[in-house]
Amino acid sequence: MQLHKGTKGLDLSKKATQKNYKQDLEKLRSYLANKPRDLLLLEFLLQNSCTTKAILKIKVKDLFSCKENEVLPLASCDDGDGPVITTPIKRCFNQLLMQSDMARDDLLFKSRKGNKQLTITSVSRLIRTWLTNLNLSHYKGLHELRKKLGPLTLSDLSSAVYNNDGANTFGAVAHESIHQIVYKRLVANIIAGTVSPGQKLLPNKIAQQMNVSTTPVREALNRLAAKGFAIHHEKRGWVASELSKAKFKEIFHLRALLECEAISLAAVRRSEQTLAELETAQHRYEQVDKENDPIKLYEANRVFHMLAYKDAGSQMMQNIIDQLWDLSSPYYQILFRQSLVPKPTVGINHHVNIVQAIKNQDPKQARYWLKQDIVKPVNFIVKLLDMYPKSIE
Repeated sequence: MQLHKGTKGLDLSKKATQKNYKQDLEKLRSYLANKPRDLLLLEFLLQNSCTTKAILKIKVKDLFSCKENEVLPLASCDDGDGPVITTPIKRCFNQLLMQSDMARDDLLFKSRKGNKQLTITSVSRLIRTWLTNLNLSHYKGLHELRKKLGPLTLSDLSSAVYNNDGANTFGAVAHESIHQIVYKRLVANIIAGTVSPGQKLLPNKIAQQMNVSTTPVREALNRLAAKGFAIHHEKRGWVASELSKAKFKEIFHLRALLECEAISLAAVRRSEQTLAELETAQHRYEQVDKENDPIKLYEANRVFHMLAYKDAGSQMMQNIIDQLWDLSSPYYQILFRQSLVPKPTVGINHHVNIVQAIKNQDPKQARYWLKQDIVKPVNFIVKLLDMYPKSIE
């Protein structure tokens, strides 16, 4: 009996320690939220799969060709041991692209004096500044941060299998993390109207209602913000995004312009490998469409479209399109989730025609069918927004 109590006590102590580590990681991320380059550096440094020296040699173009949840191949790291492009890393990189004027050959982590490589000494000094300002000096430098906080940066991805050739695009994750479950529930409530646009999202209250700690709630809120579902105001805190018809039309107007141009270029330049991946993505979309899961359907649709533009030859264009998809995500959720009127079913036919046009290397047909695929849902969602002027506008 004494042994049992002792073991239980150790388990509780371990859980408390892990909770403290999560809170410290959240504190660091919040502190660096308005400094995307520093936050990006932190996310890379916390992964113990690569040396600091190797990370400081990363160039902007290295991240252009690497997808989320893949290992970033670096010459100075062993095969398969490079850092993983996690969701926070991708989000920070996209934010950095939007805020900074960076060339493809620029160092990602350059000194503030020109395009010189940041030194390990400068990194150590930077980390000490972060820890001092946040009263986290009990962490004795990067080695201890990696040991205690590093595993948390990959915890959401622990069930996934990573490779360098993108073959696991549709690999399933065996178990959902708490923050993923919280995120899905918040999305469902926002789309269902239980959480109205402009309503405050109080982390402590949400955590209490869901019987979880505030850490996964804050992680979920950050993800909601990245997808356009929520906004963080300095004074008001977290609030659900205001969905407006004017904003919606502007987002999709920009999408139509960029995506039609991207697919025209990609149709001419497409490779056999991309075509095969696109056909697989189309079959996947058809399967998911039968499962009645709005989030999975949105993701399958997004994968298909991004593959359709893959060979356009402009990574900057693809990154901007990716940003616009994040902004359009809440509106797509309205389309996929609402049950008042039947949703359009022509999307699958559009995708089939898009694949055929790209297969034939016909940019005119590819552009035509893509525009149809964008315009039809837009007209449908506009009607839905008109049906709910009080709750959405």
